[in-house]
Amino acid sequence: MTLHTHDDRADEATVRTRALDRLRAHHAAFPVTSAAALFAVLAAVRVAGAFTFPVMVLSVALSAAVLLVLPRAGWAGAGVRRCALLPAVLGTALVAVVYGQTFLATRATFGDGDDNWTTWMPRLFEGMVPGAPWADVVAMVLALGVLVPLVEEVCYRGVLYRAVEVRWGGYAAVVTTAAGWAAVHVGDYGLNPFNLKVLGGLLPSVFLMGLALGICRAVTGSALACAAAQGVCNLLLLGAAAAWL
Repeated sequence: MTLHTHDDRADEATVRTRALDRLRAHHAAFPVTSAAALFAVLAAVRVAGAFTFPVMVLSVALSAAVLLVLPRAGWAGAGVRRCALLPAVLGTALVAVVYGQTFLATRATFGDGDDNWTTWMPRLFEGMVPGAPWADVVAMVLALGVLVPLVEEVCYRGVLYRAVEVRWGGYAAVVTTAAGWAAVHVGDYGLNPFNLKVLGGLLPSVFLMGLALGICRAVTGSALACAAAQGVCNLLLLGAAAAWL
C-alpha cells in the first residue's frame, strides 16, 4: 500500500493547477486553435458513443469539462450568465418555430418510419432500466430537458462560440457552432444502425436548429438562455415524435 503524505498531495494539486493555468493561457492566446482542438476531441468521443453507452456518457462529461479552459472571471463573457426574460422568451420562440418546421419538413421528406431521425428520439433511452419503462421515461426527460441542453449549450454556444466570436465575430460564431453541433449528433442518430437517409435528414435539421440557438445566444448574450430554449424544444420535439409514432 502506498501512503501519500500531505506534502505529496500538495505537490499533486500544484501540478494540476499549473497544468490548468497553462491550458487557460494557451486558450486565451489562441482561442480558435484551442477551440478546434477541443471540438475534435469532443466530436471523436461523441461519435464513438454511437457504439457504446459508457463512451456516450463520457462525451457529456467532457463537454461539461470544456468550461475549465476559462477562469471563473471569463465565464460571463462565454455566456454563463443570466439574461432578461423577454429576449430569452423570444429566443425560445424562434428556436421552437425552427424545431417545428424541421420536424414537419423531415416527416414530409422521409415519412414516419425508421428513415426519419426524429422517430429514433424516443428510443434513445429505451431499455436502460430493464423492467422499469417509467424509469426510461424519467431519464429521457431529465437528460433531454435539462442535463444535455445545459452541457451542450455551455460548451457550444458558450465556450466555443466565444472563442470564434472574439476572432471572427458573431456571424461566424453562429454558423461554425451550428455546423459543429450538427456534426456531433451523428453519434446519436444514423450510425448505429447505419442509415444514410437518417443522416441526410439529421444534419440539415440540426444545423438549422443550431443556427436558431446561435441567434438566441447573439440576442440574449447567454448560453443559459440557449440551454433553456433547447431543453423546452427538445421536450416538445420528443413529445411530437412520440405522439406521431
